Amino acid sequence: MKKQNPIDSPKIQLSLCMIVKNEEKNLSSCLESVKDIVDEMIIVDTGSSDNTIQIARKFGAEIHHFKWCDDFSAARNESIEFAKGKWILWMDADEQFDENSKEELKTILKLPQHPMGVNVTIKNLSSKNVSYGNAYRLFSNNCGISFKNIVHEQVSYNLKELKADIVDSNIVINHFGYDESKFDQDKKRRRNLPLLKRMANENPDDFLPHFLLGQHYSGDESKKEKAIYHLEQFLRMDSTETKLIASAYTTLGDIYLSQKDVLKAKGKVEKSLEIAPNQMTSYYLLAKIETAQKQFEKAVQHLEEILEKMENPENFKSDNALDTVFERNHICGFISKIKLVRLNRVKSVDLIIDLWTSCKEYSEMSQIFYEWNEFDRDRFILIIDNKGDSEPNWKILYEISGFLHLMKSDYEGALPIFQNLFDNNHKNSFTIKSLAGIYAKMGRMNEAEALLKSIL
Repeated sequence: MKKQNPIDSPKIQLSLCMIVKNEEKNLSSCLESVKDIVDEMIIVDTGSSDNTIQIARKFGAEIHHFKWCDDFSAARNESIEFAKGKWILWMDADEQFDENSKEELKTILKLPQHPMGVNVTIKNLSSKNVSYGNAYRLFSNNCGISFKNIVHEQVSYNLKELKADIVDSNIVINHFGYDESKFDQDKKRRRNLPLLKRMANENPDDFLPHFLLGQHYSGDESKKEKAIYHLEQFLRMDSTETKLIASAYTTLGDIYLSQKDVLKAKGKVEKSLEIAPNQMTSYYLLAKIETAQKQFEKAVQHLEEILEKMENPENFKSDNALDTVFERNHICGFISKIKLVRLNRVKSVDLIIDLWTSCKEYSEMSQIFYEWNEFDRDRFILIIDNKGDSEPNWKILYEISGFLHLMKSDYEGALPIFQNLFDNNHKNSFTIKSLAGIYAKMGRMNEAEALLKSIL
């Protein structure tokens, strides 16, 4: 291992340090996002067999090789050994530095040199929702700061030991690795589990392995009891990390709700909110619990509290370590479901129409119905059918009905709806694309192609 370099030139302010393996699909976007803010790129490759190294070279990166040893911290520490900058920024290939954070970064880089860690927001983007976490991704070089943990590695331990100054910034790094539509989450889980177990065995007095194992097992329906065990172990260890404690209670609440133990779920969620009132996930879970308890007004109230917090999500600082920022249509769709069933059907239908007309793409339409089960959707289709074309907004409602048929792959049911809309001169792109898609599913390719050509 190369000894850490002294700072050779005052011009080198910021070093990007990364470890990579077979990241040809992601690396270019990552490096593109930082090429104008870093002075050098240090890439440590742990055994790529694709074009990762060639892509890194195109960006002028300094390439080093490291034999993988099932230890992420060892690889990270190798990467920072080569850094010559006053500051180190570490990222993964499935991340991108947010464009709006670059000015704040420049300001922080002007701070005097001493042991310092900068807390940044990790914005986890997926096709379903957005969640936020925090990590010390920027820190002073040549101050003895290094990584710990063989998986879920971090520098927070060293920062505490060195009594480093901490800056809580508004810098955002966008993370795409939790998007199940693009990344194999099961593969990551299989890779991480033995490392997490080893971490727990080697550090029996450390609370973090139990927290991480609890979160890991919570994502597996068959391992819920193991998740409960590890999260309870974590809570018994008297950690002072309030954000992690709040997250542990939230996860326990979610597990108990999935097991239909509503009272135990509610107790855990309320405990999380007591510790961390400024969050969204526990309010969301509380609304689900209260819906199950038929406390519909309370459920709507808690969902409306989430909407208030969502008014300025970029400045929202959660007290829960693993919080979720929901899409507005998701929360409003949940509210409309409760009102449709129990409170005010007319207002519910009006809300759904307003949501629908604001949608620009399929994913936004889907968000409205995330909390609707098949019975809820079929009931709404029946309401629409009963209204008929006497309703002033019947075309919009028929669009929604057709969409709900498509969500359950009922093409026979969707066809007459979209055909009726088309025949009544409701020829927007959604109707035409939907009708063309149905024709294609039924093998009527010529008709599908003709429809699509009409909107080119």
